[in-house]
Amino acid sequence: MSIMDNGAIERIATPDLTNDALALLNTYGTNDDVIFFLGRLVWQGDMVNCAPVLAAIACDSSRGLYARIAAIRGVMAVGEADQKERVWKRIADSADLLDHAILAELFDWTPPTTHGVELVLRMLEHTAPFERFSTSGVDRALHLFIERLPIMSDEAEHHPLGRLVEGLNNFLQREPFIERGECHVSEEFAWIMPPALHAVDRLVAARSAQAYTQAAIAVMRNVTALRFWCGGDVNDYKDALSKNVPRWRYLNDLLYWTSVSDARVRLERKGQPLVDDWQVAVFGHFWSFGPEDFERCLEWARTKGGDDRSVAISRCVLLYVEADRPAAWLAPLRAAVADSEKLTAMLEARLDPKPSPEMEKINAEHQRWKRRHERRERKEKRNRADWVRALRADPDRILHPVGLKPGEFSRDQYYLLASIMNGSLSTSREDGANWQSLVPDFGEAVARAYRDAAVAHWRAYRPKLRSEGADSNSTPYSLLFAMAGLAIEAAEDSAFAERLSQDEARVAFRYITCELNGFPAWFERLYRAFPEIGHETVAKELLWELEHSVAEHPLHYILHDIWYHAPWLHADTSPLILDWLRANKMPSAEGLRYCINILTSGGIPAETLAELAAENVANKEFSEQQARWFSLWVDTDPDSAIPSFEAALEELPPDDASALAQQFVVGLLGDRHGTGTRIGAYRNARHLKALYLLMHRFIRVTEDIERANKGVYSPTLRDDAQEARDRLFNMLVEVPGAEAYAAIKALEAEHPDPGHRRWMAARARDRATMDADEPAWTAEQVRDFARKIAGL
Repeated sequence: MSIMDNGAIERIATPDLTNDALALLNTYGTNDDVIFFLGRLVWQGDMVNCAPVLAAIACDSSRGLYARIAAIRGVMAVGEADQKERVWKRIADSADLLDHAILAELFDWTPPTTHGVELVLRMLEHTAPFERFSTSGVDRALHLFIERLPIMSDEAEHHPLGRLVEGLNNFLQREPFIERGECHVSEEFAWIMPPALHAVDRLVAARSAQAYTQAAIAVMRNVTALRFWCGGDVNDYKDALSKNVPRWRYLNDLLYWTSVSDARVRLERKGQPLVDDWQVAVFGHFWSFGPEDFERCLEWARTKGGDDRSVAISRCVLLYVEADRPAAWLAPLRAAVADSEKLTAMLEARLDPKPSPEMEKINAEHQRWKRRHERRERKEKRNRADWVRALRADPDRILHPVGLKPGEFSRDQYYLLASIMNGSLSTSREDGANWQSLVPDFGEAVARAYRDAAVAHWRAYRPKLRSEGADSNSTPYSLLFAMAGLAIEAAEDSAFAERLSQDEARVAFRYITCELNGFPAWFERLYRAFPEIGHETVAKELLWELEHSVAEHPLHYILHDIWYHAPWLHADTSPLILDWLRANKMPSAEGLRYCINILTSGGIPAETLAELAAENVANKEFSEQQARWFSLWVDTDPDSAIPSFEAALEELPPDDASALAQQFVVGLLGDRHGTGTRIGAYRNARHLKALYLLMHRFIRVTEDIERANKGVYSPTLRDDAQEARDRLFNMLVEVPGAEAYAAIKALEAEHPDPGHRRWMAARARDRATMDADEPAWTAEQVRDFARKIAGL
């Protein structure tokens, strides 16, 4: 049955076969091959009554990939609206990793509404790692979903496409990034950059106000990330935005000055000013200016303040030169800076740059260097051709280098490794594993010799660990060759871990902290196969990092990677971290955050965490960590923690108390880039009310920062804190029951800000209405109630 094609199924699929299909589903429901066939039969035959059985299979992560896809398609094609909703909700809320092929199928059926967008974003939260050259079709499906989304008028209450841009940008901003510096795109979610650009491109083309939201600007600002992607679809969006953004003057200018502001922040960290926009333009952006923009840029040169005025002048001079120095432009340009000697001197220097004798000397030296470089390049090409011919004639010199001891690295191996990497962006220490890429230039025999040499090398090489004094500032090519060999063997042998001896496993575990971002892909498999050896290695490096952490400079070593990349390790490492924190103080605020997150994720009992937090809130040595410990204490034992926290706030001067409250509430609930605490013992009406009132006392509404309709901004602690403070009330409103109603009702009288009290009354009524919407009584319930009233 499994080989029957869709055409053959279509010829026999009719609603008349519903009972037969249902009987087969009930009899053979555990057979994935049967489900793959029957799922197609159901949706092509419009067999509505079969949808409930398929719905259970669609949501079952233990089922085979194609059986689930067929089941999803069956439910979405013939199921009732509530059945579809339940499938979406169960899959979106599941903690299991979601295969991209299943994600693609769901995207195809997701309604183009704000609710559909929320479903998409929830499903992306637990998607499996993306494989760039996979054939899952998830990127295509996401593009098609974006095309289906409507563009609403600016006055509309909901904007599905704008909400999607916001959600996708949140994923793109999650650390760790692909690289530091100019690119701030999440390594894990970089694959959604093209869909995000597609969505923004639609907003820009339609002149929607959603195009200049913070999220849309952030996506466009990260255009430099496009160099990590290839393909016509990305270039299409890039080219379209490069044309449409400059046509929309307001958006063009907003994106320009936002780029200037971001670049200034980056350069200020290096102690450098930004006074010329070439320091921004060099990276490539969607904004641009032409001769028609000269007057507008000239107005900036007159009215901007500080270094922005210098930036505007640099743009005016560039437009002047590009337009072949129009005579009519020169006088207004000089008049724009006539009030400043410094700016006038800068302008004249740029209008008539005269090479000094020193510059002429540099230019002459450059020409000599260029000629030497060209000669050297020709010689290197000849040498490389001779080397390739020699390797093809004797591949064995790669596998068995003459005169090298085990663990040493030959020049041939180095050059082959460099040929594979070939200057490409390195996001992994295992980039040298693609030995097949050597075949076109070197032949099959040389490529396989490289492969076998790399596999042998990892066993002989001994990487030095940080706990043993390894230098973290350099990476030997011999290490990269060894890691490539490990990656090759693990990828090509599904039983790789099980075949290793204990001694080989110990060697392999030495490589786990050498990866650029996170851990090697084979680490979990090896750990499962050798848990004792794996735990011994992890514990050694983890304890070393804890002991050597300092306040100002986080190590970003194994602790960071355990938290972000190995949730499966949290349960094993949390007891170790707990014991260390009981006996020591963590000086690094960031390291403490990782530790607490691992503890709460790793299953440490709430009462144990509460005791640890209570012991540390009074620590005077690292007083800046007090808010983090109070957050954990409130999260695990609010009855004791909230009164203590209130007392601590009342003892402080007003500004210090407000700062502590802001740090606390962000630590408790998280900011827009991360989660807060996880236990949630305070998530009940009584404690939420107490926290809400307390935060309003010390994070006053009258001091809130108003950001609405004021352009793009970088969120501060205060922004995150006032948002978290307000979320406490939203959480209270979501709590069902009389206690929550009473708490909200009490806020009508107790709220410290009188302007909020009428709002409290309205939300209390909403809560009461929701609680009153109970399911209709059964006949038995009506009978029992009547008897109770009658006193029977």
